[in-house]
Amino acid sequence: MPRRIKSQSHTALLLGAGYCAKAMISPLRKQGYEILATTRNAEKAARLKSLGVTPIIYNGAMNAALRESLSKANIILSSIPPNDNGDPFLKSLQRPLAELTPNAAWIGYLSATSVYGDRQGQWAFEDELLRPLTRRGKNRANAEIEWLETDTPIHVFRLAGIYGKGRNPFGRLKQGKARAVIKEGHVVNRIHVEDIVSALLASIAKSDPLMIYNLADGHPAPPQDVLSYAADLINAPRPPQLDHDTADISDMARSFYKETKRIDSRRAARDLSWTPKYKNYRQGLMATLKAERGEKETIYLSGYLDVPKADLKSIKLALPTHIRLSQQEPDCTSFHIFQDEDLPTRFHVFETFSNSAAFRRHQDRMKNSEWAIISKNAKRYYDIIGFEN
Repeated sequence: MPRRIKSQSHTALLLGAGYCAKAMISPLRKQGYEILATTRNAEKAARLKSLGVTPIIYNGAMNAALRESLSKANIILSSIPPNDNGDPFLKSLQRPLAELTPNAAWIGYLSATSVYGDRQGQWAFEDELLRPLTRRGKNRANAEIEWLETDTPIHVFRLAGIYGKGRNPFGRLKQGKARAVIKEGHVVNRIHVEDIVSALLASIAKSDPLMIYNLADGHPAPPQDVLSYAADLINAPRPPQLDHDTADISDMARSFYKETKRIDSRRAARDLSWTPKYKNYRQGLMATLKAERGEKETIYLSGYLDVPKADLKSIKLALPTHIRLSQQEPDCTSFHIFQDEDLPTRFHVFETFSNSAAFRRHQDRMKNSEWAIISKNAKRYYDIIGFEN
């Protein structure tokens, strides 16, 4: 039953100002919300102030400032991780959360897909029995129960692996620190931080207490494929590949390979009219790289083309000229095509153009080019970021 709002203000309280919570600050401010956020120390509080946020120092014990903020808040988002004793925030309360939050119309708790445990590569759905294997998965499952029992308008979001600007493999690849651990059949689910934000905003606009939503892009992939793609995207060496059984990795890193599953997000798509902006890791990583480079108008294209074996020789002969002419275009900022080492009939493609007009001119030039004629039988599989027809 919807709670009656006593306050006419629009206040959002972020319990924990981590990666996802910080991504919510700008869109919430644009909607007119006053933003309050907990943090542990004065240095982090100063950073929050610079973002237009009112910081609340919170070190695990209830205080007057936090009590007042809870009473005032219309929406509350918790991203505080659980521990072996459950949810530390809920454990710190001296009174039931429902009594402390009379104005809250929406409360969100950010959980993780580790609650599902191992599904042996099968799809995982929100209403399934949880069978977490890892310590962190068990802690998440216990914290979810605690939040769902608060008698508040709580919504639980089970997040896949999060990435975005400032949280991605590019830095490790550039430093030569990335390693690809190979375990046959293992896949990982991902979600871009911008897509988490859009789902949370959609839920806030359409509050439905006690609902649980999976958030993932719906295209799980082996982690080594993602690392190789990211390396190709920035023209860096692909990382070394290590066999999972013999790799020298930490117990924490190894625990991620204990379970494999595919996360189904159709409930969020149906109930919240939510569609991930970045439908796979390729689109998401291109957008992330573009954001980190501070590029607003640049067009990114990546993908591959599969050519008939009968056309392979002529394709390889024509390729150097095609690359040279494309790179000579004044607004082509990068252009790389290379043959796959394991599948000779596949060629990987990475292109960037300074703006949509430049990309359109490239397409117009290609229509009647020698390359277009020679490669007409090739099947192309491309993802494009930033281009509008």
